[in-house]
Amino acid sequence: MKTEIRPARLSEAAELSAMMRRTFLAANGHCSTPENVAAFVAQAYTPERQAQEIRDPDTLTLIVEQDGVWAGFAQLRWGTLPPTDVGLQPTVELARIYLDEAFHGRGIAAVLVSHLLAAARLRGSRSVWLTVWQESSQAIRFWRKHGFQIVGRSIFHVGDDPKEDWVMAQVLPEG
Repeated sequence: MKTEIRPARLSEAAELSAMMRRTFLAANGHCSTPENVAAFVAQAYTPERQAQEIRDPDTLTLIVEQDGVWAGFAQLRWGTLPPTDVGLQPTVELARIYLDEAFHGRGIAAVLVSHLLAAARLRGSRSVWLTVWQESSQAIRFWRKHGFQIVGRSIFHVGDDPKEDWVMAQVLPEG
């Protein structure tokens, strides 16, 4: 099987938006009321917003394909203000990373994380941070396995429902 990781193209904004909606709902659709989840998805995952993010020089949106089929996506954001718990600067936010369920368990996520960390180093970041829902034990285990440690807390809003998140960070090796 051939895995390819590449930057998203502007012409793919609608397809990316659909994948973002699908993967968010599969992973987190149960996290709040249907109304709050629908409000969040409608605000966060529009083709217009994805086009804007693809054009943003401080956001790297990647698509991962396996044998020519979209398996998932990820985003690094250099333009976000890190939580005060993230000490080592400059830093970058690993804002999104999702795989379609059919691609779970194939090692693709590990390859994608490695690619993201390399991209962060190439752009001069000394650390990477992310937030993860405190109730997502599988995701927390995944990030710990990949060298991230809990450094603080934050709030993530799904609609008008505040969710307790962990802030996790990793110091990147120099050179």
